[in-house]
Amino acid sequence: MNNTDQNKVLVKRIEMALHVQELCANHKIQVIYQPLKDATPRYYANQKTRTICIRPTKNTGFYVSALHEIGHIIGCNQSSKYDTIEKEIGAWKFAMAHALVWTDTADRIMKRALLSYGVTESQYTGILKECVSFALTFKADAINKEVA
Repeated sequence: MNNTDQNKVLVKRIEMALHVQELCANHKIQVIYQPLKDATPRYYANQKTRTICIRPTKNTGFYVSALHEIGHIIGCNQSSKYDTIEKEIGAWKFAMAHALVWTDTADRIMKRALLSYGVTESQYTGILKECVSFALTFKADAINKEVA
């Protein structure tokens, strides 16, 4: 869902951080913040305890990764009947649909994450289209509810 120069939206870091905090508060998700000094990120979500571990939201990459972890708690396709790839795609759909802004950096992070689970380049192209379609439908439904 790449932005062109004409339609890029400026979203401040504080807005992204507050958005993550608001989603977690509204859905009773506990947050553990990994220190930025740690060299290797340790993002995870635990559905049983409704806990996510994320880095503080200091940039778009950390923001979409946080949304992705929230997606593992409240997003689609997260039950035990789905395999790991389906759960990952469901969490990325949630992230893209709920993001205040989605950038090329967000695309790269999503792609790198999915490829690390064994998704091929050609599969990724289809997954990206599926996620974009889901996000656009979600956002259109939200707008329609506001208007109604």
